[in-house]
Amino acid sequence: MKRRGFIRFLGGAALATVLLAAFSTSLAWSQPPDKPRRVGVLLSASLSDPGTKRTWEALVDALRSHGWEEGRNLVLEGRFAGPSAARFPELAAELVALKVDVIVASNSQSVEAARRKTATIPIVMVNVTDPVKSGFVASLARPGGNITGMANQMEIVVGKHFELLKEIKPGIERVGIIYVPDNAGSVNTLKYQQEQMAPRLGLIVLPIPVSKPDDIDDAFATIRRERPQALHSHLSTILYAHRAKIAAFAIDQRLPTVSAFSGLTRDGLLMSYGYDTVAHMRHAVSFVDRILKGANPAELPVEQLDRFEFIINLKTAKALELTIPPTLLARADEVIE
Repeated sequence: MKRRGFIRFLGGAALATVLLAAFSTSLAWSQPPDKPRRVGVLLSASLSDPGTKRTWEALVDALRSHGWEEGRNLVLEGRFAGPSAARFPELAAELVALKVDVIVASNSQSVEAARRKTATIPIVMVNVTDPVKSGFVASLARPGGNITGMANQMEIVVGKHFELLKEIKPGIERVGIIYVPDNAGSVNTLKYQQEQMAPRLGLIVLPIPVSKPDDIDDAFATIRRERPQALHSHLSTILYAHRAKIAAFAIDQRLPTVSAFSGLTRDGLLMSYGYDTVAHMRHAVSFVDRILKGANPAELPVEQLDRFEFIINLKTAKALELTIPPTLLARADEVIE
């Protein structure tokens, strides 16, 4: 072989080696590592609950779509608070002790619990109301700490709730709001309802606090005494656990009900208008994927989905002896009969 040709051959071989190395490095960054990563998940109800099961399946499916699969390169550590959010600190401590790589927190109370247990493990929130006011992030664009993920636009949703109630019963003047005083998201939502939405629609708000199981009966006594004409229920671990009891009471008192969460409507509340929680979880997994591949949560902007679902429970409407306007039924994404 001529020397020039030999040098050309060596140069081509060297270039090929460099390109192959670059390709391999790029591939390594685009593929999950061989070492299994550990993801902790904080949820309210157990997997026997239909809503939690749907959310968990969405989580697993979305992780798989990003290349993360249990038994191959992923270990999922699910923790479920059950009927009381008081268990979240204990469950968050368990996940921190396991040295998980990421914690997925499904609501404000679980985010708060995880935040108090670790300032270093990344936390991905799934459906949180105003994380800036709640102190979880410095701003939506620049979270600045170990927390990022999905925030909802509850101010849009709760305004719609009042409008729906007035559409069903135009004469409504007082609305009882079942809220959770130790849930930052619930407190922020109540404040917005009181100061912004109620005055705009000529409504009076009756705050009804529920923090523990014993408060449920006290709330019912307040409703009987104060006689609001409709009920709005926030969502928290405790209210979700007692949703059927709240729905039965509202029907007994002939009170139309509305919330932001479809699970409450499926179990007896009249209406829900709010976020598709499954879609929220799926999108939150994109944060988990990026963090597992090296992204810094402090630099991942918080995102908001504009995907809502409107559900009406016609069985509850019949029990309340309410006629739902056909125009309202036509706008519903789902009608439970």
